[in-house]
Amino acid sequence: MSELSPVDAFEHVTASQPRRFHTPEPATQPPTQQSPQLSESSLAQAQPISFHTPAKKIKAAASGAFRSASNVEERRTIIVSHDVPKMIPEISLQDHLNHIWPPLPQSLSGQVDSILKILEDNGTIDIPNNRWVAFPVDPAQATGQEGAVFQGLTTIFNAVLAAAQQIDSSLEQTFGFIVNGNVAMYSDRGVSSRPDGFNKIYTKTEEKEQSEQEQEGTGDAVKQNAGGKPPKNERYFVYDLANPHQFKLGDAEKDENDDFAKLVYDMEQILALDPCRRFTFGTTIENCTTRLWFLSRATLLRTEPFDFMKDRRQLVRIFLSLAFSSRDRMGWDSTITLSHVDRFGQRQYLIKINDQSYTTVDVLSDTAADSPLGRATRVWKVKDSSAKIRVLKDVWLESDRLEEHKIREAILADAKALNEEDGYDAQLEKRMLRPMAYWRVPVGDEEDDTGSVMLDSYDLGKAQMVNLITPKKPPAVPTQSVGMSMPSDKDSVSQSGTAAVDQNSDGIHRSKRPRPQRTILDRVFENDTQQQASLHHRYHYRIVFEQCATTIHDERSLSNVFRAIVEVVKALYVLHSAGWVHRDISSGNVYWFDDDHTGLIGDFEYATRMTDRGRHNVRTGTPFFMAAETLVHRYLFTPGNRKLKDNAHKKIDFDLVKKSVSKTRVAVPIVPFAHNPLHDLESVWWIIVYILFFNDDDSKSANDPMRRQMTMQELFHGRLDVNDREVFLRDFNRLPDAQSYLPPSFSPALEILTELAEVLTTAYINSEKKYPAGIDEQYFMVHNDFLDPLLSEEYMDSLGDITLVQVKENSKKRTTSEVERTAKRSR
Repeated sequence: MSELSPVDAFEHVTASQPRRFHTPEPATQPPTQQSPQLSESSLAQAQPISFHTPAKKIKAAASGAFRSASNVEERRTIIVSHDVPKMIPEISLQDHLNHIWPPLPQSLSGQVDSILKILEDNGTIDIPNNRWVAFPVDPAQATGQEGAVFQGLTTIFNAVLAAAQQIDSSLEQTFGFIVNGNVAMYSDRGVSSRPDGFNKIYTKTEEKEQSEQEQEGTGDAVKQNAGGKPPKNERYFVYDLANPHQFKLGDAEKDENDDFAKLVYDMEQILALDPCRRFTFGTTIENCTTRLWFLSRATLLRTEPFDFMKDRRQLVRIFLSLAFSSRDRMGWDSTITLSHVDRFGQRQYLIKINDQSYTTVDVLSDTAADSPLGRATRVWKVKDSSAKIRVLKDVWLESDRLEEHKIREAILADAKALNEEDGYDAQLEKRMLRPMAYWRVPVGDEEDDTGSVMLDSYDLGKAQMVNLITPKKPPAVPTQSVGMSMPSDKDSVSQSGTAAVDQNSDGIHRSKRPRPQRTILDRVFENDTQQQASLHHRYHYRIVFEQCATTIHDERSLSNVFRAIVEVVKALYVLHSAGWVHRDISSGNVYWFDDDHTGLIGDFEYATRMTDRGRHNVRTGTPFFMAAETLVHRYLFTPGNRKLKDNAHKKIDFDLVKKSVSKTRVAVPIVPFAHNPLHDLESVWWIIVYILFFNDDDSKSANDPMRRQMTMQELFHGRLDVNDREVFLRDFNRLPDAQSYLPPSFSPALEILTELAEVLTTAYINSEKKYPAGIDEQYFMVHNDFLDPLLSEEYMDSLGDITLVQVKENSKKRTTSEVERTAKRSR
């Protein structure tokens, strides 16, 4: 393989180059130099941080299936059965109140007993019967429905509020309490969940008028009250609600499981639908058994249960904190506020970074925020103070991870160290998104954090781990499940019983029982992929990029798509030469920037040095574009190790029972799997496949749409397996056959794909032929061969007039980690 010079790599566009694959030869490596040091301030913050990150886990809620689900039950199933762990921490109520729950107002510190005395004196507490007057009997013995029975909690809340204001009349209420299971939480996306109760921001008159203006045309204005049952037809918006409640009259295991599943979904919806939230609380009550819950982007936990009827002091303490809490202690983020509601009814926000504010114009990506735990990445198109369009990213990063702008600085420093005279760093930098502002988002005077700030440094390591949903007990093993049914058998059932008996042609009787309806909990128990929570505390980070470019996923010119890919391959050449891999190449972070007529690459948050084999060296990426090896986390192009002896013409010794055969094996250390440059290049290849299969030529549609649809579903199912994808890459000589069901004008692009696949597979085979002893890194640098077909004048001229039109496909069949087709419209 010819060495790629800086001129060839960055400036020269080859005209009509021969399209052939050169057998790779050992690449001349640039002299090894020590990586440049970061500044002292950067170094202080970075140590002992590894550049590696935890796996980019596939989130079911980030798939198209979640938002396209037809009902709340289906979406709740996705959340509870896939995106939260089966085991969660359970802490004591006192620890929760001391470290996590909003504190009491200073004037009420030490006054809980005094308030209890006021409640006893004014008849709120029934001393002889040891209960609240609002609950003459326990909920389990009540005859009304849940909403009516638990309405008594609002009476208690209001009484506690009034008692507190007797002690300190200057206290101003900030949150009210409402019980009504028939009212849904509304948002820009419509109706979400229906909690049985919640706390709501208690606003003054001017705030109320502003809220009514925002909701004009969407229903009756929300009438404010301290607590109680709201009027009919009243709408509540998720942006004003906190601490959702779920109630059950009974306290059986099934009641708890149902409450827990519903509450987790309620809390997820608050974090997903409102970008102003950092965390949220929740409450479940089954009969009198009460638990407090907490959800942040790193943690889902609950308290040990207490009895709200008997442990009245605890309930008073909880209600006092809720009634007078500040918004930040209830989970709001003061650095992002509502700017206005646009003419399409969408909320636009004012987002602060350092001393600058940016006004959102459009959401580019927010599906990651649907998953309750994780980075919750949101990306907006924004306007700066000069009305220039920029791109803003908001993300919750793991506490042991560097910020994206620092990773970018380290990459460029390593690129500069390669050959400063040739300006590799400058060539890479002009093909990268340029950050112009960034910060770790604060709350008050400290940087926000899911551990030291939200949990007050509470050590969850000492918490008891409990099942989120209590597993079902396995069914008893029947004495006869299949066989001849005899009247004396305990398991035999007469035809007059609950199950019919059918005698098949083989004479065997089998029971025909109606299949029970599968509930959300059944599907939770079937999912064995969730285990105990793996806690990675997170900090809140924002970054603004100067360029507002279009993702090639949304670029409509096929010629511009390939021109962007050419520039990205050049950028990857420098990145890989500097010893880094990107690990998340996808159609959502490769861009066409029309202002400069060039391609750009972004989203370096998963980039890592190839020499770093730290604890985060695990599977990352977007499954639609991940290399086949990365999907299964093992090498797939290794030679077979088993060799047959020359015994083809020898007869078998039929009298031989055993013989002495040496089983001595030479122990060969197996090189562990690691992401390498070929995997990044293969991701580029899958981007091209995706673009061709999910788009039509505006002037000529596909020849066989049904066959294309089948191939789309085989290749882009989003699961972590290879099968069809590996075969599709290996069998590259069949790629031109795709022109029989793709638009005819795509034929040159398919020829490019064929040549690129040949480059990749040959490089894979050559690099892995020494496995398991090692991987030959000299075959990684095949970028020049990869660029040959992409720079062909013959090919590129034939793609110049093609305008792409996205294919309408069945969104419900799209699965986990779906490309954010509707969200990432442009950057």
